[in-house]
Amino acid sequence: MIQISYTDGTIDGGYETTEAALAAIEANYPDYCAGHDGDLADGGRRTLVWACEADSENDDGVRAIASLEVQS
Repeated sequence: MIQISYTDGTIDGGYETTEAALAAIEANYPDYCAGHDGDLADGGRRTLVWACEADSENDDGVRAIASLEVQS
């Protein structure tokens, strides 16, 4: 299961796939940008999500709006 942890403290969990979790984010952030070296698709522990691509450029996660994490 994939859990979304927003930076405002909101937790949204229970998604079967990363794609389903990203679809939920897209409902509120249609221009979102997700993914980075070492993210879930690369076998990492989490995927960061930004409100837009411009926010993600040269950012180490400080401007991210959420992260996706696999829950056991």
